[in-house]
Amino acid sequence: MSERATDPEFDECDCPEKADAALTRTEPGAGTALLWLVLDEFHPPAVVLPRIKRGLRSRNAQTRANALQSLGHFGRLHRDVDAESLALLRGALRDRTPLGGCQLRGYADNAADDIGMFVPRRRLPRWLRRRHAGPWRPRRLQR
Repeated sequence: MSERATDPEFDECDCPEKADAALTRTEPGAGTALLWLVLDEFHPPAVVLPRIKRGLRSRNAQTRANALQSLGHFGRLHRDVDAESLALLRGALRDRTPLGGCQLRGYADNAADDIGMFVPRRRLPRWLRRRHAGPWRPRRLQR
């Protein structure tokens, strides 16, 4: 059995209030709690997205990286992202903070790719459509 499966901290990550507490205390598991929330189908977007935005503003680089992963998953699952989240994502695309042999902007690039792929183009700002939009689907030809 893995270490995470027996750790009670990881069993309790699916509660929004505990994710808030972890973000407030800047715990190392705060980013993991965000991933649990976004992947749990019982939590509506109105509960998950504010916590992701809070994680994107964290001082901890690992929490920001997990929040960026969560934002990409959110865009994929809900096919929508608000303007404030996109502004935070745009700032993260310039973040050169080192994290595990790469930079935080690499995580932001992956999140932008997910959002560009799954959120409809008409809902995306021009800067994201240009560099991270998914496949272009031409309109049907009129006869």
